[in-house]
Amino acid sequence: MISVFLSLVLVAGAQSPVDDVREVVSRDRIEADLRALTGHDEVEIDGEIEDIISRYVGHPDVQVAQAWLEQSFAEIEGLEVYTEPVSLETPFPSANVVAELLGTEDLPWVVVGAHYDSIASREDGWDGAVDPAPGADDDASGVVAMLETARILADWRPGYRHPVRFVAFTWEEVGLVGSWAHVAGMEARGEEVVLALIQDPVGYNAGGSDRLFAVYDLAWETEAEAWAAVGPAIDSPLVMVAVDHTLFGGDERADHFPFWDAGYPALHVATFPQPPEYHTTGDDLDVVDLDFLTEVTAVTATRAAELAEPGELRGLAACGCATPSSPGIPAVLPLLLLWTRRRPAPTVRGRPR
Repeated sequence: MISVFLSLVLVAGAQSPVDDVREVVSRDRIEADLRALTGHDEVEIDGEIEDIISRYVGHPDVQVAQAWLEQSFAEIEGLEVYTEPVSLETPFPSANVVAELLGTEDLPWVVVGAHYDSIASREDGWDGAVDPAPGADDDASGVVAMLETARILADWRPGYRHPVRFVAFTWEEVGLVGSWAHVAGMEARGEEVVLALIQDPVGYNAGGSDRLFAVYDLAWETEAEAWAAVGPAIDSPLVMVAVDHTLFGGDERADHFPFWDAGYPALHVATFPQPPEYHTTGDDLDVVDLDFLTEVTAVTATRAAELAEPGELRGLAACGCATPSSPGIPAVLPLLLLWTRRRPAPTVRGRPR
């Protein structure tokens, strides 16, 4: 029925993949991803049923988390997925997971990043090798926002002028090892960056204030200002706050810092203050405000797409309809096209409650 309807409707004049992004972003997918990463739902990977009770780099489940991320990115059509080894001695080696959406031109990268490892070291008696570390806010929230952003951007078939790279970093909690390795690789390849948006963490809505921060180095203050303008532009209820990093004592403890150190523009997108459950086993689903996280994702997807410079729909659509510039065409169709191309999230099995 939907295909018949689409064949009768003209393509609308959308100039961006994120027109009405707040209607396209899926709260349900974000919740499903969050439940999987925090061990509340089992996941099926290569026919095997697994769960992820911890993503600490000294726990075996960090490798399950890596495999789940590889699979999740691979199920998004249009992405090239690979892993980036991190050279450290550990019983359970883990790697950065990278997914690239290639651009139509040879231009600098837009980077969206978050770290997937977790820790609960603030809890007395915690044994990282065996105990849980759900890390729902820190930083599963950033990872699931990144995954949903990747789905939204990859659905725009005209593509983008700039390539977009999505990076799930490992070893953040023990020295930013994954991001140092990734940035070193970028430098070695001579790559340039438009902007890196590093989300860590973005799920805790302190006091229901709806505040989302971007911490910036003064060299990239204009990028922070442009980011802060996105919320009002898409009618998001978020209060967008750009903050000079010196007010946070330098802000050198998250994955944006290796980008700064290499001279790459980057913003640390985060919520403050940290929740009481920070770096404990209590950093679980109840800490994350899903409605807030959905809005964060909308902002991220919007800014990433703007920076990547999306192409325009031209000529005949797949249904053989008129050009996007035709007057009086319903504006809802691009969203319908996006929705009909959705790929399901990786198989999850809810645990009995």
